[in-house]
Amino acid sequence: MDRFRLSVLLVLSLFPTSLAAATFPCKPCAGVRLDAPSPQDVTALLPKVSKLEPGSPLYTAWDVPLDGTASLPSEDLQALRQAGATPWLSLVFRTPAPLAQNVARLQEELRVAADLAGRAPAGSWFQVIWRPEGGEAGEPAASEYGFLIKRAAVTLTGARENAQVATQPLAADVAALEALYSEEIAAYLEALVLRPAPEAELAAALEAVQQRLDPGRAVVLDALPFPAPAAEVLADAARSATRGFDLTLFRTATLTPEAARPLALLALEFAGDLSWDPGSSPTGAPESWAFVRGKDLALRVILRAPEGAGALDLSFPDPGLRRPTRFPFEPGRVTPPSGRITATGLDLRVEAPGRVAVLGLERATAEEREGIAEQVEVASEREMPVEEILRRLQAFEDAQDRKLEHYSATNTTHLRFQPAAGTQTFEATLQGPFYVSDAGTDWAWQSLFVNGVRWRGKTLPEIPLIQPEKAAAVPLQIHFSKQYRYRLRGTDRIGERDAWVVDFAPAGPGGEGKLYQGTVWVDRRLYARLRTRAVQTGLEGEVLSNEETMEYTPIDAMGLSAPWSAESFILPLRMVAQQILSVVNATTVVERETLLTDVRINGATFEEERTKTAASEATMVRDTDKGLRYLVKDETGERVVKEGFDTSKLFLAGGVFYDDALDYPLPLGGVNYFSFDFKGTGQQLNVFFAGALLTVNAAQPRLFGSKFDFGGDAFAIAIPFADTLYANDEEAEEQEVEQRPASVGLKLGHPLGNFTKLSLEYDVLSLTYGDTDNTADNFVIPSDNLTHSVELDASFSRAGYGLRARGSYSRRSEWDFWGLPGNPDWSEDKQDFLRWDLRASKNWYLPRFQKVGFELDYAGGSDLDRFSKYQFGFFGGTRVHGYQSNRVRAEEAFAAHLTYGFEIGEVLRLDAVADAAWATDEATGLDRELLGGVGLGGTFIGPWQTVVNLDVGVPVAGPDDGFVLYVVFLKLFK
Repeated sequence: MDRFRLSVLLVLSLFPTSLAAATFPCKPCAGVRLDAPSPQDVTALLPKVSKLEPGSPLYTAWDVPLDGTASLPSEDLQALRQAGATPWLSLVFRTPAPLAQNVARLQEELRVAADLAGRAPAGSWFQVIWRPEGGEAGEPAASEYGFLIKRAAVTLTGARENAQVATQPLAADVAALEALYSEEIAAYLEALVLRPAPEAELAAALEAVQQRLDPGRAVVLDALPFPAPAAEVLADAARSATRGFDLTLFRTATLTPEAARPLALLALEFAGDLSWDPGSSPTGAPESWAFVRGKDLALRVILRAPEGAGALDLSFPDPGLRRPTRFPFEPGRVTPPSGRITATGLDLRVEAPGRVAVLGLERATAEEREGIAEQVEVASEREMPVEEILRRLQAFEDAQDRKLEHYSATNTTHLRFQPAAGTQTFEATLQGPFYVSDAGTDWAWQSLFVNGVRWRGKTLPEIPLIQPEKAAAVPLQIHFSKQYRYRLRGTDRIGERDAWVVDFAPAGPGGEGKLYQGTVWVDRRLYARLRTRAVQTGLEGEVLSNEETMEYTPIDAMGLSAPWSAESFILPLRMVAQQILSVVNATTVVERETLLTDVRINGATFEEERTKTAASEATMVRDTDKGLRYLVKDETGERVVKEGFDTSKLFLAGGVFYDDALDYPLPLGGVNYFSFDFKGTGQQLNVFFAGALLTVNAAQPRLFGSKFDFGGDAFAIAIPFADTLYANDEEAEEQEVEQRPASVGLKLGHPLGNFTKLSLEYDVLSLTYGDTDNTADNFVIPSDNLTHSVELDASFSRAGYGLRARGSYSRRSEWDFWGLPGNPDWSEDKQDFLRWDLRASKNWYLPRFQKVGFELDYAGGSDLDRFSKYQFGFFGGTRVHGYQSNRVRAEEAFAAHLTYGFEIGEVLRLDAVADAAWATDEATGLDRELLGGVGLGGTFIGPWQTVVNLDVGVPVAGPDDGFVLYVVFLKLFK
């Protein structure tokens, strides 16, 4: 391969990198900065001095104040572009520092900037100038100016797709540039602008930017004094280009014809994919700059001649050059260059060169050289940087925010409470009008459904607003400090839309505040959100974890389905969240599903409807910077935010419980007191007292401010339960005993990650035994004892799935012989024993308050006896509906549970339950014995605004018969 072909390949190999970063379609590029904002004069002048294509790279810059005083009709901007110039609008922001404390004024300036960008012609440049009112001259603070750049870039890009943004002229100070780039501004810029400085300082700044801080970023010099004579602007522009500047602006009060002509020549003849090629510069001139054009390798050459020179004799080192041309930029004709091809190159003579001359030379065609056509194709697919994706996403949302003044909707939120694993759930649904505007986000609770049953009271009760604290900073937004780091994971498909998948996480492990970690799916065409999923970090209080998933949908102003386009409104109409709470030492999972329907955007009656709703008696809440707060009426009837809420509730409880283990139905009547913050201590307390029954739970959800929760509980019942033995398909009545339990326990828990919790419990169970009328005379009653137990519990909950594993070691204080003579079930070795169990469950929530639940259990142990084996009654961990307490026991059991719930006419909730357990117990002759039961649960609203729950079950397989009934009502006192 000869030297010419080698040089061609080397030049072409540079194009993908330079073109990917190329922002200015010329080299050298030049423009004019007008001291007086007079673009109309440029518009009138350019057609007189040259015939430029619309939007040619003759950049015309002037200051545009954003205080509303600038008169800049879109027709003037379009006319300037049609005349052959590219507008360079230096937007002057005057908002004083600190910007965070002057947001209202900044927003007004951004609004003006967005309006201007929307009217500007394609290809316009927008320069972000900050001259804070009352501020001192000098370099702006990096954090403040970095925030302004990002905020302005997002606004401009949102108002005009592919808007091109540049910084204000910055000092050539490497340290200051490093500080500015530490604010992560790179993705928000198309050009960095430096102001003139000594050569060494400019060189150091250029090297820092192009090699370390922002490789590939265009750099602009703004602005050199316009030289005299005007022809020198050609040499100055070429010199700046070879130093590394992509554009050089020249300052002048007004643009004269003499100054416009050389600028027009640059825009005409040096437009396109040109690169500086020092190896093609000729000898014979004091200074020369050669630029090669990528499409045909033709040369454009700027020569600087000695003052008063009559001619220049030039020698080009390439014999393949042909057809030399000289381009005039002053009135009159110029003498064409003459020359000859030599063995080593091309010699030219340029007569009367003046101070600066501009030449054009073509390359010999392939046929002229060897008759062989050679094609070199370089192709590369550019992967978009994550920073650019974020900028376009922010720009899309900024543009939408500017056209979305407010909207209303019907907000339906389902709150589903369930244990860490299991199919038992309680659902409360709140529904009502929802209003979103700059004045705040308000939600009125007009309807309450309890397990799908409508609350019939005139007013809805205030419930504790248990919620995670607001995040200190929301991801995907612009912040004053670096709060998040982002990573492009790849691509995905959400529905019919292709998406970028971007992961985000707190910027550092020691980041202050409550932040998020998760993923956003960004539409690859619109750069709108399709889905976000995030978990909150740094939580405090009783909320152990919080995961939120938002699904975005395009709608029109009437809330109807709309295409995926920039004209539609793309809003999160569905949100599913899961919170794991520590409630009096128990892990409670709350699944929250929010649906927005009947959306109206920028409705004419928005304020009227909002005022009407506020005047009603509906319970209302407002979303504040501290989370949801009740919005109550003051003495004048106006709604005001109520700080805090009543953390304590007192219920009247009553009902009845019966199974065959009791001699008679057990009446339940008493009170239940619950507090999330007992007497302002941060402790939780629950007390239920119903005469014969007492339960007490107390807990500190954040022990000493840590993530550990600690607490205790107590249980006692005054009425004894009959304990009956079932063995070998018969009930052994002669071995019946009574037992009365009571217990106290201590619990310590700690979350593992966002969805798992580990708990340790120490429990002391007191069991008092006695005989019954059926007990045989020679049956020895077990020793009253205290059973000490240590239990380790691990649970996982996510997306309706629940997993739980427990294991415990227990030891009785006394364990003398009991039972009939020769009882094989008694052994000294069984004074202590082990138990373990596993549980897996999944709940599916369907429309119209339907729910399907499925659960699988396994339970086993070692050294178990009659009084430590697993039972299947109402209070057992392996319950089978209909089975009485203390009857059938097993050393090992596998169980399955299926539930289906539905509501009838919003007045009755029914849950059908089917339980099956396969029990094994060598002592009683069970070998994978099937225990089956069915049940029916129900909820309805009784008189005096009471919530009534019932549960009835009957056995359908196995050794038990009869039924179990539980009915309870709750009445909220206060």
